[in-house]
Amino acid sequence: MAAAMWPADGRCAGASLDQSQDFLDAYQQGRGRRYSAEQIQETWAAGLWIRAFNAKKFLLDGLSTLTPVEAEERLRRTGY
Repeated sequence: MAAAMWPADGRCAGASLDQSQDFLDAYQQGRGRRYSAEQIQETWAAGLWIRAFNAKKFLLDGLSTLTPVEAEERLRRTGY
């Protein structure tokens, strides 16, 4: 979830796709070991879940924070 949320603050609802990918790449490099394909898919699934959950809350205030295109790409990266 951290890869999807790390830049979130009052002005930003979460990480872009590129920011999430950069986070995952840097995290794996920092730990000195790559994730398996399944683990990568799990990271994208966790990120999509939190972004969708938060988007639902933001919609109550009339704000759109997760576009259908971004949601579809995050879902594709989960392996679905």
